[in-house]
Amino acid sequence: MASRHELGLLVLPERPVPELVARARRAEALGYDTVWVADEKFYRDPWVVLAAVALATERVRIGTGVTEPYARHPALLAMAAATLAELAPGRVVLGLGAGGPGFPPMGVERRRPTRAIPEAVSIVRALLRGERLDVAGDVLSFRGGSLNFAAREMPVYVAARGQRMLAAAGSVADGVIMAPFASVEAVGRAAAIARDAARAAGRTAPRIAARIDFCVGASEAEARDAARYFVALPVWVSYPDLSYTETVGITLGQGIRELVARRDYRDIAAAGALLPDEMIEHFAIAGTEEQVARRIAAILPLVDDVIVHPVASPSATVDQVVEAVARVWARVSAGAARPAS
Repeated sequence: MASRHELGLLVLPERPVPELVARARRAEALGYDTVWVADEKFYRDPWVVLAAVALATERVRIGTGVTEPYARHPALLAMAAATLAELAPGRVVLGLGAGGPGFPPMGVERRRPTRAIPEAVSIVRALLRGERLDVAGDVLSFRGGSLNFAAREMPVYVAARGQRMLAAAGSVADGVIMAPFASVEAVGRAAAIARDAARAAGRTAPRIAARIDFCVGASEAEARDAARYFVALPVWVSYPDLSYTETVGITLGQGIRELVARRDYRDIAAAGALLPDEMIEHFAIAGTEEQVARRIAAILPLVDDVIVHPVASPSATVDQVVEAVARVWARVSAGAARPAS
């Protein structure tokens, strides 16, 4: 991977495929380095979207941002990623995570993610190397199988939020996608956990990518209000383990906890309205374009990459946020130093 800071765009497959492809092409033209497509159930299939993006772009890397090894077995992920790489040689990145909403309707259980993700990474890498596997893991198994076509290895990134998952990711991944940390304090703490775990495992430090909800508005208040839903979303997903908020000194109130404990996806907006202001500060970058520029400049010394999830405000559409961050990035990243590994 390149040694400079890199900018990624996270695409949620909520819109028709032609619109998603147009956004990816625009991101490439604006200088984004990677387009990540989320595996959000039950929206459009990420692999189909990625194939369309592969055919419509030339330079930008593409990857899942992120997929999971429970509903999608690691062997199927290796198969899909290797197939995608035939459309975009050298441009594919596999992003893995433990998943979130969407499992209960399928009867899928997210078991022991700090064991499942390293097992998934191991299976995927071996299959991409052309190996035949007979593995029975604690969570995931693959008995006597291999890919039936030639594949190549590719970078594997792991998304993480909680401390144990950050450590697990750091110990096995080529890159760690930290989400939703956005402040210097939150990003610094999370990055240190991942890098320390890599060091303890005797591995080269992974690239550290901060996946951040970005919102640009006419004022900071407007942008912060628009970002609230997306700051509340990981609270809902992670419940009852909210240690990621407690590491920066935030203990969420009883009202929010009672809402997310109901496990009703429709409560996320109401939970967002109850979030304390410091929660938005630590877990989103929201404000005017100049305020966004200052926030990016502050965290760049701590990370290798920034992945933008653009959030619309009353003053800016999603595509306008994508363009605004690209403008800011062009001037801020030029003089920023990468973190020491």
